[in-house]
Amino acid sequence: MARRIDPELHDAKRTAILDAAERLVATKGYEAMSLQDLLDALGMSKGAFYHYFESKPDVLLALVERRTAAVEANLRALVEDPALAGADKLARHFAAVDDWKQHEGRLVVDVARSWYGDENALVRHKLLVHGLGRITPLLARIIQQGVDEGAFTTRDPEQTARMILCLRHDLGRAVAEAVVADPHGEPDVARMAEATADAIERLLGATPGSLWPAARAMRPRRSAAT
Repeated sequence: MARRIDPELHDAKRTAILDAAERLVATKGYEAMSLQDLLDALGMSKGAFYHYFESKPDVLLALVERRTAAVEANLRALVEDPALAGADKLARHFAAVDDWKQHEGRLVVDVARSWYGDENALVRHKLLVHGLGRITPLLARIIQQGVDEGAFTTRDPEQTARMILCLRHDLGRAVAEAVVADPHGEPDVARMAEATADAIERLLGATPGSLWPAARAMRPRRSAAT
């Protein structure tokens, strides 16, 4: 007789595996994390693990999908909100993503050192590529709305959306590098965020300073130890 699988229990266990993997990626790095590290953290046998994932790379793909899906869901809700102007939707999207990054602690010193190290290069690359494919079309719709409303003047909303995503990706790395380089200092996050906002406004053809409120959210929270 075939083994019956409870979908809810299966999803809950799969989520627990991803949560544990995410913690290890944040503190140890994907490349350095072994499958045994994950099994030890979960108190799980290798045989049980294979009921949920085929391999360590399979876990990575699931992590990337989960993160992208969360951003996509938030952005899609903004795209479909008839009460908001395009410029407001864009500002709210930036603020939501920045708030998520701060709560995740990716810019705290001990995490940033690993997250932006070579050991997580594959994870970061996959997140960027996956995000560009999934997020760009939605962001382009918001930009097109802004163009139609006269808030933006860019001639190519889709390519502009791609460039904006790449600029913000680079901002995260620049901030993390500054924090890691001087763990006890106060990196000028506001300056970097404002420069990025200025570049994005120029790409959009937006009013100077219109995106600064969202850019100010890029201020890392530090742990008590720092």
